[in-house]
Amino acid sequence: MPFPLADPVQALRRRLFLRAAHRHGLPVREGNAAAFLPGGDAILDATLALIHGAAKDLRFEMYIWSDDAVGRELAEALKGALARGVAVRGLVDGVGGFGAGRMVAELRRAGADLRWFHPVALWRPKLWNRRNHRKLVIADGCEAIVGSANWGLDYRPTGNPKAFLDAGVILRGRSVADLVDDFAAAWRRSEGEAPPPPPFGGAPIWNGPWKADATVQIVSSAAKGGRARMRRAFRLLLSQVRHELLVANAYFIPGLQVMKRLRRLAQRGLRVVLLLPGESDQPFVQAASRHIYPPLLTGGVRIFERERRMLHAKVAILDQEALFTGSANLDPRSFHLNLELNVLVRQPDIVAEARDGFEAQLPQSQEVQPEAWAARSRLSRAWSWFAYQFRWWL
Repeated sequence: MPFPLADPVQALRRRLFLRAAHRHGLPVREGNAAAFLPGGDAILDATLALIHGAAKDLRFEMYIWSDDAVGRELAEALKGALARGVAVRGLVDGVGGFGAGRMVAELRRAGADLRWFHPVALWRPKLWNRRNHRKLVIADGCEAIVGSANWGLDYRPTGNPKAFLDAGVILRGRSVADLVDDFAAAWRRSEGEAPPPPPFGGAPIWNGPWKADATVQIVSSAAKGGRARMRRAFRLLLSQVRHELLVANAYFIPGLQVMKRLRRLAQRGLRVVLLLPGESDQPFVQAASRHIYPPLLTGGVRIFERERRMLHAKVAILDQEALFTGSANLDPRSFHLNLELNVLVRQPDIVAEARDGFEAQLPQSQEVQPEAWAARSRLSRAWSWFAYQFRWWL
């Protein structure tokens, strides 16, 4: 059951949050349909459903697009959409999507308008480290997927027990119009004019279990001056927590201000739980992350490391009331360098499903005990300290 909260207090919190959200450029859209996508299979299946079901327009942004069975299946689906007369526009990161060159070329020949975001060029070194890390698919301007899964075998658990753990949401309603505008903002950063608006509306494409009356806010760093928006939004969300904060994140180096707020919440008696990777595809980043465990542990924050599979999801669940998920990690790259896209969803069934999924990971994780962590070898601590010095470049 949700935590009890007196109606006047809840109303005041909501007014203050909406005022702060407006100040930070986070419009609130009510009356959406939405669903939680619990893992890579759910995200990729929904993506294929939107591609196969689109009637007129498809738009997407992707960080990694692998030339493997999953990546090629999506490319073939996009070719099928083009053959049906669907306009296809896509923005693929110039570094993360490097392996997709052949598929991008084939789709361009078939009529797709695909752009590389910041391809590496010797004469533009300032852009080398500024990546488009977003994962977004929009069909016919009416349904959209936002999540953490890229397009590749690593993100497809079926037949792959070591596949990454991911999460996302699918949306239908007024919030999708915000995502269309946000896609246009990212598109302009690829040195292209904004595409024409898609034909909004139409019958539902995805036939999964939609949940009604979802309140949605888009948190994006694509708009001009928006790179600080993700960091500010997360701090704003932390200021709203009153009972419980659950965070699952792949690359966790959040900075001193966020760390202080997490400690403060735990020291006030709130349940603050971090679920982080025990096995990581980026061991140097993991080492840097582990350097900041001690102050969190001594402050009362509980830390679990997921074993046997790479935790790639980016999820925060606040007071059993709100779900914050998307592409952004809690690290300097997502807060200061990358283009990122998250959504804040308030809908009881969706939040409950996400919370149940989070809790289900804890028995498959190892809790970090403060005493054992303090007793680590000097070499282990030195390695973590050394990695942490490079946090701005990871």
